[in-house]
Amino acid sequence: MKSALRWLPFCLLLTSCNVVLDWREVTSGPMPVGECYDGLVYIAGKDGFAADNAVCDRGLGIWQSRWRQRVSDYGHPARYRLRAEILLDEGSAEKGWTIKYAIEQEKVKDLRNSVNPSERDWSPAGQYNEREALLGERLARRLAPKT
Repeated sequence: MKSALRWLPFCLLLTSCNVVLDWREVTSGPMPVGECYDGLVYIAGKDGFAADNAVCDRGLGIWQSRWRQRVSDYGHPARYRLRAEILLDEGSAEKGWTIKYAIEQEKVKDLRNSVNPSERDWSPAGQYNEREALLGERLARRLAPKT
């Protein structure tokens, strides 16, 4: 009984964790941070992402989109959003900036709630790797150092 009680805090810790993202990174060429942020916003907009202004902060280099709806496998409703950060502490205007980004997705597993899902009906569904790869290529073309 005592050994089971020892593991209880760890079990509670695991259930309280949020989704862990596998961030992808792109390094920009030498440019001011504002120009880098503008390039990120431009590419995200071209990719169909709309900014969630409650989360975005140009001064901190944080950008997040609103959820976009789609239909996943077997007709389950799904949604995804872009989260990106410019790592201000690790870059400079002379060296360039590192941008880390991830596209997280959620889906409704219970089709009974698929017509009008509430917030509690959404479950994490990993990352949208195909969209991340395309976004990374676009960011690299726009912001990477020119050779």
